[in-house]
This record gives sequence, C-alpha cells and structure tokens, in this order.
Amino acid sequence: MARALARSKYIALGGYYRRMAARRGGLVANKALAHKLAILFWRVMVKGIDYAEQGLAHYEAQVLQTRQRLLRSLAKQFGQQLVPIQANPP
Repeated sequence: MARALARSKYIALGGYYRRMAARRGGLVANKALAHKLAILFWRVMVKGIDYAEQGLAHYEAQVLQTRQRLLRSLAKQFGQQLVPIQANPP
C-alpha cells in the first residue's frame, strides 16, 4: 500500500514519501510511509479518530511553515534577524 501511495500525485502521503526519499532513499521512505500508515490505521480503528485527506497543497504549505519557523529560530539563535525580500523592487 505504501508503494501505491508513493506514486500518487495529489495525496499528502505521496508528498511525504517523495520528501523522505529525497533525504534518506527509497527503502527508508517506503518503511517510513508504511509506519505512518500503520499509525493512522491504528488511530482510526482503536481511538475512533476521523481522518480526512487534506491534499498535497495543504501538506506542502505545512512543510513550508515548518521550514520558515526553523529558519527564524536558527537566525534568533545566532543573533540575526530575517528580512523578507520584496519580489519586485521599485
């Protein structure tokens, strides 16, 4: 099931697989996705928690927010301040 989700284009779990595969390789990413699926299945079946797929765009937005938060934290740790760059300077 993890391999089938890895090929999906619009599902967040497919994006998770691709992100993990880029960092650690396909075998590790496959196992990580299978583990994530097992946890989701357990939560739905045992705890009765509803699961609704949010989609790839929502997942990528979350990843971007996390990266920005970590970058701000790292800048603060080094006594720096981030200044956003304007897209089209006048």
